[in-house]
Amino acid sequence: MLYQTEQEHCPECGHQMEINPAYMTWCVNCNWNIYGEGNQGRESASEKLNKESGEYSSDRLLEAFKYSIDRSLPFTKQSVFTYSIALLVHFSTLAILGVAIYFFSTNSTWLGILGIALLFLWITIILPYRKRLPGRVISRDEYPELCGMIDEIGERLNVPPVDMVIISEEYTTYNLHLKRKKRVLVIGIPFFAALTLQEKIAAISHQMSQFAHPNISNSSLVERARHVLNSWIDTVDPQDSGLLYWVVFPLIILRLLLFAIIAGVYSLLIKSMRNEMQRVFYIADHEASETAGSEAVLSLFLKSEMEGLFAHTAEQVAEYQYNKELYEEFRKRISAVPTQELLRIQRVQEMNDTQSRSYHPPMKNRIGLIKEHWAMIPGYRPDGAKERRINEEFRLLEQSSQKILLSDLRGN
Repeated sequence: MLYQTEQEHCPECGHQMEINPAYMTWCVNCNWNIYGEGNQGRESASEKLNKESGEYSSDRLLEAFKYSIDRSLPFTKQSVFTYSIALLVHFSTLAILGVAIYFFSTNSTWLGILGIALLFLWITIILPYRKRLPGRVISRDEYPELCGMIDEIGERLNVPPVDMVIISEEYTTYNLHLKRKKRVLVIGIPFFAALTLQEKIAAISHQMSQFAHPNISNSSLVERARHVLNSWIDTVDPQDSGLLYWVVFPLIILRLLLFAIIAGVYSLLIKSMRNEMQRVFYIADHEASETAGSEAVLSLFLKSEMEGLFAHTAEQVAEYQYNKELYEEFRKRISAVPTQELLRIQRVQEMNDTQSRSYHPPMKNRIGLIKEHWAMIPGYRPDGAKERRINEEFRLLEQSSQKILLSDLRGN
């Protein structure tokens, strides 16, 4: 059987370990192999320094939040630094246009050609952009219960109704801020298929809380600066043949130098926002805990680590020659995950920073804050009839999502 277990002694401490062919073997006593073979938490010096800096910042916030949750977002020296970097990025990019105009005014043929190249470069960098929506917009008429639940959670958190709800085939959920201050909630159907109703409420509450407490990265000045830096990186990336490769900097060494400078500025911009953005996550964790119950939030964290299991399930279901319910199979596999594997994921979260982005607080700190302010009774729980209607709407969403996912997998 797939989930039959055997016993083996740990090579480090001799403790008996459970062996399951479908999952990683590790030692619960000394954590041998908890990250998997060849990945024992090795980090470069710069990664280690950045991680330690982020943890120090997060630890200070955690200590303050242990006593009371401060929902205010103060204007700090770091905020001034963030805006200063953003302005530097904009002025530096604008300076390219000034140099191009100067070259045109010299009446020199060669400088005129270089001026044209700089003008094209400037247009490429500052070209207006539109965020491509990551999935499909759903309407309130089609899914009134889901949209109504989102509105009710927003009212609890003092957030106006979102302008748009999008569903996607990503194993995640997040929010977007579009032009004219439009708020968009993106729901990944694969992720939500793994969640109970209270865990869904926790995930939505977390995102709605971020709408209630927007961070500095959502300001138009800073967001635009990040777009400009991303445009620069795309243009001078040493791994790509961007515009500069053929026109402005044919010498690779200069491209590498410029790429390092731009990447350094981008890193400084992200680090300058870290305190405020981590504060937003702590507030969102706490408000999700109060809304859905702390147990639901901790379970949500655990299931967020199961993207690999979903991808493996989807690939296997796509290979079948007969119809098979992808999401039902995924839920079945989640319920059959061995206790040892669940314990390993929990241990990794509590031991190590499992964040995907540098401005997220370490998972161990997020878990610690929830346990410090434990909410046993959910502040929001739909009645049985509403729960059935919401689940029915999610089943309809899953059916359309399954067709898209399986068609894409079978087409590759």
